[in-house]
Amino acid sequence: MNKNHILHFKEMNELYAYINVPVHTVNPNIHIYQFSDFTEASINSIQPHTKDFHQVSFIQGFGNSQLNINQQKVRELNSVLYFISPNHRYSWSRDIDIKGYILNFKQEYVALAPEDFEHLFSFFNLNRLNAIPIEDEEIKRVTEIFEALCSEYRKPRNTFSEEILKHYLQVVLYKCLDLYKKRMKTVDELPNSQRLFVKYQSLINNYYLSKRTVKEYADLLHVTPNHLSETIKESTGKNALHYINQRLLLEAKNLLKYSDDDVKQIAYTLNFASPSHFGKFFKKLALKTPANYRKEKQSKK
Repeated sequence: MNKNHILHFKEMNELYAYINVPVHTVNPNIHIYQFSDFTEASINSIQPHTKDFHQVSFIQGFGNSQLNINQQKVRELNSVLYFISPNHRYSWSRDIDIKGYILNFKQEYVALAPEDFEHLFSFFNLNRLNAIPIEDEEIKRVTEIFEALCSEYRKPRNTFSEEILKHYLQVVLYKCLDLYKKRMKTVDELPNSQRLFVKYQSLINNYYLSKRTVKEYADLLHVTPNHLSETIKESTGKNALHYINQRLLLEAKNLLKYSDDDVKQIAYTLNFASPSHFGKFFKKLALKTPANYRKEKQSKK
């Protein structure tokens, strides 16, 4: 077994086949579909994976879904936008009643140099917040924009279809940028300690498979480990390492509950040195073995 194995999808249709959603794109550079396109046969969760394209999703009716891209608890929200790049390791479990749109596209489809794209649409960057709640007054407009792109995509192709789709994609991205800047302004107005905590949570979610120490996150945040630890402790009452471990435990529980992978494979998916190390970690935090946790959850289905 490859200990560093992680699912990777080069093309959109490969992902759709894996999650068993009955959609297909004839355009390899852009595709939009809806959560209503999922069926009873579609999978309800997916382990950490990467892909060679970007994703923007607009969700309403979140239900019990869990999108594991930001430790800011992307759940139990009415409406949210989230942003995934090829650099993310991303996983999710979805509520069957979730509503909204999933937009996938390749960066080269946008008329910007890669470095300009990354600088302008920074909400795709690993070191930034990758999910933002949508205020009630904005929901109608965001819905209209996604509906327009979806409608245009489903029309028969003609001479100007590509240019029109590129135009609508830019409308979506710039609207996201407008909302993101407003959200970041709100975050920037938080007290320093809370702002550091929000950024720390975001980084954990993006790097939890490869970075397991407080020092590694302190380096990303350009602060000392002591400063980070003291700030988190003062802000939340819990130490900084607690949040790294809880994020890893959350992913482990999701894989044990929703995936068919055996415990050994899950241990390697989560980058543990061995299944025994994973077992000790899990039992210490969950107070039961991975096997017992899985058996307990499956018996309740």
